[in-house]
Amino acid sequence: MVREFSKPGGMKACVKLDLQKAYDTVNREFLCHLMLAMGFDERWVALVRECICSPTFSVLIQGTPHGYFSSNRGLRQGDPLSPYLFTLVMEYFTCMMDLAVHSKRIVPLFRLVRPVVSHLIYADDLLVLLQPSMRGMSALSDIMEEFGRLSGLQLNMEKSRVYFSSRCTQQEERAYALGVDRGELPVKYLGVPLTVNYAREQDCHSLVDFAQRRVEGWQAAGLSFGGRIELVRSVIAGITMFWFQSIQIPSATIRKVQAICADFIWREGMHAISWDQLCRPRKEGGVGLRPLHTVRKAACVKMAWRFIKGGSLWADWMASRYLRRTNFWACRIDNNFSVTFKAILRCRPVLQTAICRHMKDGTTTDLWLDLWLDSRSLLELLGGRGTEKRAGGSPAVGSSEMEYGGLRDMLIQLS
Repeated sequence: MVREFSKPGGMKACVKLDLQKAYDTVNREFLCHLMLAMGFDERWVALVRECICSPTFSVLIQGTPHGYFSSNRGLRQGDPLSPYLFTLVMEYFTCMMDLAVHSKRIVPLFRLVRPVVSHLIYADDLLVLLQPSMRGMSALSDIMEEFGRLSGLQLNMEKSRVYFSSRCTQQEERAYALGVDRGELPVKYLGVPLTVNYAREQDCHSLVDFAQRRVEGWQAAGLSFGGRIELVRSVIAGITMFWFQSIQIPSATIRKVQAICADFIWREGMHAISWDQLCRPRKEGGVGLRPLHTVRKAACVKMAWRFIKGGSLWADWMASRYLRRTNFWACRIDNNFSVTFKAILRCRPVLQTAICRHMKDGTTTDLWLDLWLDSRSLLELLGGRGTEKRAGGSPAVGSSEMEYGGLRDMLIQLS
């Protein structure tokens, strides 16, 4: 979505909101009333109230606890119930945003794409994407003020920023109407850079720094050769996979991370064998590490599989954005597609050899464009025969609009 900021076509804004001491300031009475309004049983709400209100705290003075006192707001961090309760509180913010979008006080960036995405929330990190009219900015400011008054969650103004597209005018006035400072892209969200262009090497410095800190910490100082191998394996399988599923990491950054890992493994001196040999299976003389280029490709295949399965906000939004009148297997790569969706489409040859379709009621199956025979679609095998009367998209199996045009006879000939 942020990449659209560099394209013509109206003004766009991205608002990154940070909540101040999120868990510690939740209004417990608001939470209980909210759960009752959502339909939770009164006995369950009473049990939750007892869990969040009964704990007491003490202060350590010279290593000895002194006094016990209770608190009147907040959720305990580390409590397995707290993340779910906090999610319920943030659900109220989602309802307020949806109501503002429905009443057209706030206009999201992509009004014609379904589902409509006006904001994203992960814990206490909020990202709002909207058209920055004065009315919309004032409405968002009113929503945050009302939400903070009811829930107890207040904005951290020092960390909250609004980012405008290059074609947006009166940026200072619009930021003032919202009440937060104006920032410049790129910016990090959940540790990953958001940029209007393709991710560059300088945008991914934090990934290189993380790998460097991971292998240079005091905990890694006394590891054996096998321990260092396992630590490198965890670095590759952990943070890098998260980055690969978020953005397309440049090859230069991949080489830097691999060099850091190789230097850490052979810290005693000269590298005994090359990185490529280390990444070979054990039976071929390696240690079974996975090269990052392979991890990047595996992450793309995983995203493609998630896209095919559907059912998630990300998959449904991407399908509505890029596959309006075509099928995933028949879609041609366009220059206007995002770099992530281009990478997903390039993984189709790998998926074609590894997946199959189980027919159920046919509502999600496309007779002409899904892969059936020899990993090819019927439209590719038969050309335009039998489809002359079709218009628009390809109907699913069982549709009354399908014109078979001798399809049965042609399938018999192919078999």
